[in-house]
Amino acid sequence: MSICQPLPPDARALLEAEARTEMRHLEGWQLRRRDNIWLLEKTYVTADFRQSLALAERIARLAEAEQHHPEITLAWGRCTVRWWTTRLGGLHANDVRMAAACDEYLYGE
Repeated sequence: MSICQPLPPDARALLEAEARTEMRHLEGWQLRRRDNIWLLEKTYVTADFRQSLALAERIARLAEAEQHHPEITLAWGRCTVRWWTTRLGGLHANDVRMAAACDEYLYGE
């Protein structure tokens, strides 16, 4: 079953209040504004760079399966993931679903 739903022609980015409501069930994810775009961000803490890389690879496989790709930043002991929908210039419910799917996929939550 697909996590992301196709974007209808009239799709629009979520407003801040809508995004906060949509993400209320997400644990550890932050709503951030960058370059006038709302996005979801979470930093996963790991034991070392190798674990950060393995985590990024797992998220990349999930993203590739859904054809919806995040920004991933690697560093020693952490992996930061950011979701937004480029086509909309902001957040969509698909981004919230993918954030939740990351946690489920990685932690089995």
